[in-house]
Amino acid sequence: ETAAAAQGLPERPWYDARRLDIDLLLWRLRDHPDLAAFVNRAIGPVLEHDRRSRPPLLPTLQTYLAHAGRKAETARELHLNRQTLYNRLARLGELLGSDLDDPHTVLALSLALRARRHVP
Repeated sequence: ETAAAAQGLPERPWYDARRLDIDLLLWRLRDHPDLAAFVNRAIGPVLEHDRRSRPPLLPTLQTYLAHAGRKAETARELHLNRQTLYNRLARLGELLGSDLDDPHTVLALSLALRARRHVP
């Protein structure tokens, strides 16, 4: 189960199975309709935006959360100037109707991004 839950994670030479608790939980819930509904509620507007508009915003959201909201690091990794990043973050906030600096929002978005790998 743990190996299956790790599929889709960034490639590494090895994984510590004890650190995959969240991924294992989400993998076990993969067939439950509430998980797909949660993902849709949390990041559905961004996924819909990316289906019909450019530039895609999901990579910005993923990188921003991976860097714990540190804008300079996010901009550097995405090869964006700071103003472009600020514009994208503002657009994400509008689409999601959320404050990207709110800890509850950050947790929900982070979980939704991880869960997305497991839902059909």
